[in-house]
Amino acid sequence: MRKVKQTEQKEIGRIKLSDTRELVASIVDGEKLDLRIWVESNNYKGWTKQGLRFYLFDGNWEEFKKLMEKVNQEYENLA
Repeated sequence: MRKVKQTEQKEIGRIKLSDTRELVASIVDGEKLDLRIWVESNNYKGWTKQGLRFYLFDGNWEEFKKLMEKVNQEYENLA
């Protein structure tokens, strides 16, 4: 019988996007960042396929931070 590896997921924060949707940030297996949409409505409660997951230790984290700095600069220019 084949064993399926269980993943360890630690939630680190949520941002409310609307009355029914939240963006949830989690660390998975101590090596991946997962950003996923959680929905809670009358019809559905659970994760959507919307989101992303990437490894933190292969250079992506530094690139992601640079991207967020650019997003923040654009936001500051708009405000």
